[in-house]
Amino acid sequence: MKVFVNGATGFQGGAIAQALLNDNHQVVTVKRNPAEGNSAKNGVKVLQGSLENQDSLAQAMKGAHAAVFSIPLVFDMEVATSYAQNFIEAAKKENVGLVINNTTFHLAKESTGFLALDMKVATQKLFDASGLKVITLSPNIYLDNIAAPWSIPVILEHKVIAYPLDADQKNPWISHADLGKYVARAIAKPELAGTTLPIGGNLFTGKEITAAIGAKINKDLNFVSVPVDEFEKQLTPGFGDLAAREISNLYRFIAQNHSEFSDKDFAKTNEILGVQPQSINEWVDTVNWSAN
Repeated sequence: MKVFVNGATGFQGGAIAQALLNDNHQVVTVKRNPAEGNSAKNGVKVLQGSLENQDSLAQAMKGAHAAVFSIPLVFDMEVATSYAQNFIEAAKKENVGLVINNTTFHLAKESTGFLALDMKVATQKLFDASGLKVITLSPNIYLDNIAAPWSIPVILEHKVIAYPLDADQKNPWISHADLGKYVARAIAKPELAGTTLPIGGNLFTGKEITAAIGAKINKDLNFVSVPVDEFEKQLTPGFGDLAAREISNLYRFIAQNHSEFSDKDFAKTNEILGVQPQSINEWVDTVNWSAN
């Protein structure tokens, strides 16, 4: 099938695109300037456009059987909802048969007072009211955050994995690669339209992840639970005040609503979609842990 994927030159969108390519689908995306920034996976068709431009989205969706929406990392309710509405109108114009809404993080049951989460609630309502056939996939914490290019040198030099979660609390994690697999499997099951499925669900503690990485790189590592307020301060120079606060609010929500966050029927989703998420060791083996 031809599948439109927004953000296919980024981490999550790129993983989704790769999984679709692995299943022999044709993948198309849009980018403001195709010649600049991160390149797409080999095989992805990149057209000029953006979520701000409904016409460019419609052009990219021509002939598409399915389209995947991942809410971008923006912290403005008006912008986020306008992006979703542009995507929806383009999909309706081109009669796209199935939409996958990747909420990119936990989808709260109702407004939380945290902008980063409330944008997901608001865009979900737009998809629910769109008249399109939509499957919503709701992931949780990304293992790949720990292995970000800027994180690995810190792990290697200081032998520390610092993260704003309790070291001994089990949380549901997911890899970008698994996110892609869930999307690819969902596209093959249009009969699931109208459902919201939690994806991932392997419950790991920070210490368990740290031990697996330490065993892989043959270093004695420690997991350091960073207070969320301190985490926000660390993010502010690179991300700015608003983004740092809202990214940190995701972890404040986890601390305040842990049961809502973790007590989901992940096993049912895995059975429905036929996906077995990666174990810690399987994920660790996919990462290049060198400093280069």
